[in-house]
Amino acid sequence: MLLDYIIICPLAFVLGGSLKFCINSIKSRNLAFDQIGLGNFPSTHISVVSSITWLVYFREGYSDPLLGVCLALLIIVTIDALDTRKKIEDIVRVLRVELGDGKSIEGLRDKTGHNPIDAIGGVGVGFLAALIIVCTTT
Repeated sequence: MLLDYIIICPLAFVLGGSLKFCINSIKSRNLAFDQIGLGNFPSTHISVVSSITWLVYFREGYSDPLLGVCLALLIIVTIDALDTRKKIEDIVRVLRVELGDGKSIEGLRDKTGHNPIDAIGGVGVGFLAALIIVCTTT
């Protein structure tokens, strides 16, 4: 059972990242290695955090204090994905205009954030990962 709590996060990361890679590859009609780490559906960060949240809920129930900690972390990560990263995108756009498209800003990403659908997808992938763990280890 302890092992479940250790493998859930990598499992959710692989599920979310694989789904995102497949979706991006279909959209671009090419293997989307250049789009790794650029936001889009589903949010892998939210997938990872929601997976452990769901697992705690399934295993320990809603009255366990650990669920509150997991939910707090999930809210923080979701705010980061939906709001903070969008503000960073805005800053990058301003820098591109002000500094041009030179070498000093070459590594900055124009797309890093998520929209609400990406976040919901991340929660869904986390749910799926937790369900896989619960169904295969009980």
